[in-house]
Amino acid sequence: MKRKIRLKWFVALSFLALALVLVAGYSFLSARSFVRGMDSVFAGNMDQVVESYVETVPAGKRRPLNLFSGYHIAGRWQQMPDEIRKVLTPPVQSAVLRKYHDAGWFSPPEKVYFVMRVTCGGDSYFISRTVTRASASPLVGRNAAQNMHLLLLLSLFSVLTLVGITWLVIRQVERPVRALGQWAHGLNESSLDAVPPDFSYPELNELAELIRTSLGSVKKSLEREYLFLRHSSHELRTPISVIRNNVELLHKLQEHPGGNRESRQKRIVGRIDRASLTMKHLTETLLWLSRESEGELPAETLDLEQLICDLIEESRYLLKDKDVDLIVGTDACPVSIPGIAARIVLGNLIRNAFQHTHCGTVRITQKGRCVEIKNHTAGENASAPDLGFGLGLRLTEQLTEKLGWPYKRRSEADCHLVEVCLG
Repeated sequence: MKRKIRLKWFVALSFLALALVLVAGYSFLSARSFVRGMDSVFAGNMDQVVESYVETVPAGKRRPLNLFSGYHIAGRWQQMPDEIRKVLTPPVQSAVLRKYHDAGWFSPPEKVYFVMRVTCGGDSYFISRTVTRASASPLVGRNAAQNMHLLLLLSLFSVLTLVGITWLVIRQVERPVRALGQWAHGLNESSLDAVPPDFSYPELNELAELIRTSLGSVKKSLEREYLFLRHSSHELRTPISVIRNNVELLHKLQEHPGGNRESRQKRIVGRIDRASLTMKHLTETLLWLSRESEGELPAETLDLEQLICDLIEESRYLLKDKDVDLIVGTDACPVSIPGIAARIVLGNLIRNAFQHTHCGTVRITQKGRCVEIKNHTAGENASAPDLGFGLGLRLTEQLTEKLGWPYKRRSEADCHLVEVCLG
């Protein structure tokens, strides 16, 4: 597997490469400027020498090759020294040509050839000079050495400066990045809701918020799955019990045949069929709630009065052996609503009222689509077994909120009141 380079080393190497490129570039420019300066000096000297040559030497003696002030001057290119003509070509007007002989990368050349064409007094002259190590002025060597030393010092200073800047940049960036990593590693369920700290840079802050949002979505998804399992296990207990009880009853009928066997079997099969259908619709409703689907549950037309009466009968066993008066006031009201959702909501509210009432009155009032359930809580035994209806009330709140059904709960000194409007 290819080993990946760390980000800080990548940044450091990038800055180091940039430093080397800059040093090399400025070194090249410095050397080129030095050479061009030398060309300019020689060009100025050659101009002055040719002017002095024209003023000093008579016109009849100017055309042949002459040695004047250390320079070779001739009127034609063919008259220039053979050594010059071999290494250089005829120059254009006022341009200096230069050629090095045996020049290495890190050593000065053995010879340097200079040639220039100068016009003076209406005539053109070729002037050249060959500079060797022995004939060169010591000042040139000292200047070149001083320039080289200065160039090395500047290069070293530039490299050290860039290394220092690189170290500061890496340190300044690495600290918030490391802090972001430590913060991300330390995230848990309790800290996900907290606002992320400031990591100095907007990009890192955006990344932190993205991490928190992503993990928050995962957390909510897991919570929905967990609640789905709890809700399904709670709500499916009743239809599963109905199926199991009726299956046992069906086995007994087969073992002890008697009169009206066929009609009793038909009733039992009908109850099993209704319970299985309830399980099917209940599972679809819970899946719809847990996945936060944008669609709507299918509606069906049912009589709200009859639904309340059926749910009361299913939960009446919770009032057994209790001194509780049940008062029911309903009227016929056909409605078109999601039937399973209505059974879950009303069934949980009725079962909760029956479970937590140990004496007194339970009043169930239905007017149109609105249902009110009021039960006395005085005398409630805190040590009574929890049948899971607290979970059912949370499911009721989630369903009514998502369906948009008005739902209110309030507790008074000795009673509990809930109101819900279906639709």
